[in-house]
Amino acid sequence: MKWFTFTGLLLIGSVFLMAQDAHDWYASKSGKIKYQYEYAGMLTEYTIIFDDYGKKQVFDLVGKTGGLSDHSRTIITPESMFIVNYEEKQIIKFPLEADRESVDEFGGNSAGGIDLQEMVAEVKQGSSGKQGTEVVMGKLCDVYEYAEPLGEYKGKYWIWEGYLMRAEFIDASGEHTFMKVLEITIDTPVSAKEFEVPTGFEITDMTEMMEQMKQLQEMYGVPEEEEE
Repeated sequence: MKWFTFTGLLLIGSVFLMAQDAHDWYASKSGKIKYQYEYAGMLTEYTIIFDDYGKKQVFDLVGKTGGLSDHSRTIITPESMFIVNYEEKQIIKFPLEADRESVDEFGGNSAGGIDLQEMVAEVKQGSSGKQGTEVVMGKLCDVYEYAEPLGEYKGKYWIWEGYLMRAEFIDASGEHTFMKVLEITIDTPVSAKEFEVPTGFEITDMTEMMEQMKQLQEMYGVPEEEEE
């Protein structure tokens, strides 16, 4: 499971958002969660905002390293996904049925990020069971210790009602990652402005190109990947 990829701008949460349906992604109708994590000398803050049980979502990321900073935002509506690059003042629009590989290919510096829901599910399934409870940000959390089946990741996680509140883990190379919630509000009204695309930015609409690619795949199939 690729939890962390730091290559330019990160696209957070895209793993499970490429093809939304009637499924509720969150147990709560709305909320806002602000995280901070530190990895390989990079300090990053990102905010998740959602409404209508996740049918509308925002992933806002600010990363800082070596005196430089990047700011990107992914906005998901029931029809489209927008990747916003604040430094370049550019927006790339995708239809929601676009696959992740296509988004990464045409998204420039965007790359895979963290799927927190997948992380929570795998921790609960793969851990040796709940180790106890601790309070984080005023929330009584279940504490889990987890080791990824292939031995690439292991760590300790604090989970409150399905939401990751804190995490400390180490990868196969010995690199430590620290993650914690800075702010969390659940089941409070979310302004519609949070899901609006900023004005004055150059917009590249990938809808027509993605439709053409889909038609070609239907006609000729998807090429098989060559073995290394």
